[in-house]
Amino acid sequence: METLGHIAYAAFEKYYRKISKHEPGVIRDRDVEAIHQMRVGLRRLRTALEVFCNTVRLPKGVSIQRVRAIAGSLSPVRDLDVMMLALKEQYYPHLPRPEQQQLAKLIKKLEKQRTELLQKALQLLRSDRYRKLQQGLEEWLAAPQYREIANLPTELIAPDILLPLVCQLLLHPGWQVAIEWQGDRPLFLAVSNPPQWLQTAGEDLHDLRKQAKRVRYQMELFSSVYGDTFTEQVDAFAQLQELLGTLHDGVVLHDFFRTQLGLNLRQASPCLAEMIALEQTRQWQTWRSVQQEYLSPEKRHQVRSLLLMPPMTISANGNSLGHPMISSAN
Repeated sequence: METLGHIAYAAFEKYYRKISKHEPGVIRDRDVEAIHQMRVGLRRLRTALEVFCNTVRLPKGVSIQRVRAIAGSLSPVRDLDVMMLALKEQYYPHLPRPEQQQLAKLIKKLEKQRTELLQKALQLLRSDRYRKLQQGLEEWLAAPQYREIANLPTELIAPDILLPLVCQLLLHPGWQVAIEWQGDRPLFLAVSNPPQWLQTAGEDLHDLRKQAKRVRYQMELFSSVYGDTFTEQVDAFAQLQELLGTLHDGVVLHDFFRTQLGLNLRQASPCLAEMIALEQTRQWQTWRSVQQEYLSPEKRHQVRSLLLMPPMTISANGNSLGHPMISSAN
């Protein structure tokens, strides 16, 4: 029998090792992938702390707030890395010379901003706050402390943990954008200019993306409990996250031009604005198909039912496969 405590320990150990592995690369700043991987490790660790806060007893130095702060210091650096890569590789080669010069100015400003943000992040990584987090996690992994709930079988408790999280995602207002309900049927309103609509009313979709990512991370903690259909749904949420991220990227580029260069993107770089608008329009059509799918009673029932009955872990002789009981400390 796999218990909730075993799942919690495996998660904390995995994500702490990931953070520690990529920390030297972040400090050296020779590979932008190190920043990405360390941020992912921190975000997943934060998710594990949120999910298992009532399962384990952690040292004082380990807290959701502390992990959030450290991950938050890396987030703007990573966001700039992604944005600059897209500008350099996806857009710059296809622009006329005058617009390339305009874009080069923006990239130069973003590089300077990235340097400043990275220095702030490195200060936090050298601080007592981060050192106490490391020490606390190492102490707990060496001598883990649990609450009574840690001994519950994972297949028994997983639906109780995951159902509220997934239902909150299904209730998110982002699913309701640009529709009206006629009885029990959604009417999809025509959006003639998706890029313009996203500039003024896209915040719910951006927040839906963040919520989909959190739920995906939470579900992945329990992948060993469920089967292939569960994994496919996790992958579907990852694709939703990617889709909504692409829609938001265009909004961010418009903001960068305004805040960093004091320019209107459509006026200063019409070819770039057109490229971004075409991509957003294409992704908008994909989003509308996904939106329609997840507003259907059949899909919502399928997602909820998937979580209700995880397959039991049964050995060849018909008995539940066991792990040793976890001792809880008061």
